[in-house]
Amino acid sequence: MNRLLWLAPIALFGLGFQAAPPAASGTDVVRLRSGTEIKGKVGNVASTGVTYTDLAGKTGTAKPEDVLSVTLADAPAALAKADAASAEMNFVRAINLYQVALEELQSKKGRPVHKQFILFNWAAALNGNKAPAEALEMFKRLRSECGDCFLRGESFRRSLEIARQQDSEVLEKVLAEMKIEDGINGQRAEYELAKLMYKKGQHDAAAPVFGKYSNMKSYPETDEASLWYLRCLRAQKKTGELETLCNRVLADKSSPPALAQAAGASLAEIQAKALDKDKTKARDVLMTCVGAISLGPPASKEEGEDYALALVIGGRCYVLMANAVEKPDAKEDYKSRAIGYYREAQKAFKGTPMADLATKELVALGVEEKSKEPPKDVKPK
Repeated sequence: MNRLLWLAPIALFGLGFQAAPPAASGTDVVRLRSGTEIKGKVGNVASTGVTYTDLAGKTGTAKPEDVLSVTLADAPAALAKADAASAEMNFVRAINLYQVALEELQSKKGRPVHKQFILFNWAAALNGNKAPAEALEMFKRLRSECGDCFLRGESFRRSLEIARQQDSEVLEKVLAEMKIEDGINGQRAEYELAKLMYKKGQHDAAAPVFGKYSNMKSYPETDEASLWYLRCLRAQKKTGELETLCNRVLADKSSPPALAQAAGASLAEIQAKALDKDKTKARDVLMTCVGAISLGPPASKEEGEDYALALVIGGRCYVLMANAVEKPDAKEDYKSRAIGYYREAQKAFKGTPMADLATKELVALGVEEKSKEPPKDVKPK
């Protein structure tokens, strides 16, 4: 029997890896991205690479990033049946067959290198069968029993996908295990844990982590790290550092939209604090808001705090401008624009602090009535 490892899981089922074309009995095949095909015997499929001995007896190691696929011969008979059942979404049958495949492997009906594939696809089938807790335990078992195997990093990635659908405690457990890993996996876990700290309001703890990765050129998400660092500075009310960073981001025309929007909204909030002394600057602050708003709303309200902030500050600017003019038409136009901004922040980001703030602004304008609901810490009579 044959076994193929693809570097990316099949998109159709998201369960495991695509079936391999038949190979000569006892012959493994390593296919490189360059188009080269190496036939022989694979010794190990680890996170550091694929070791092999070709048909001429020459040994070598293919780097993970150079490998397109690996076909392993002599797999336990039940493994192919289990994978077929998973592909048909017959998860109960697949789960039972993966157990059989592991028992066959333990009876020497296969090679140790197959174990990581059995456990990985077993975990994926458990998740497909709506048993996320069992799936997470199976992925953890893979990491425990197979050590530094090729699928170790992928098992963490899939575990994170599952954990994000559960409560934050489950996610933190996966990240805590992942944090002690070397290289990119450990870095990503530390970064993701910082996001959780930010959401809990632990900005002092999260800021140094985001600052670290925003300056790490080798990290794949430095721009996003800069975005979170900027948000931390804003939450910490470190106005001087924040203003400097915002101006630098806005001056850099290559800044990604999300980062530029955060910088624009934050700078507008800083500028708005001076309006109590000089309301004539409201139009200038509004232009900063408009620049941030023009970058468009984010995909989800969880990522919308910067857009919503720009809307709220922009609404305040329109209110100040309405109060400063005497012509009724202009006054009504500015007020209407303010209401539009508040409404957008209120509806698009319902349940967030910015939406609540927008509601308060509408109440202050007399557009909405003050909520009659009692404070959360006071029980209704």
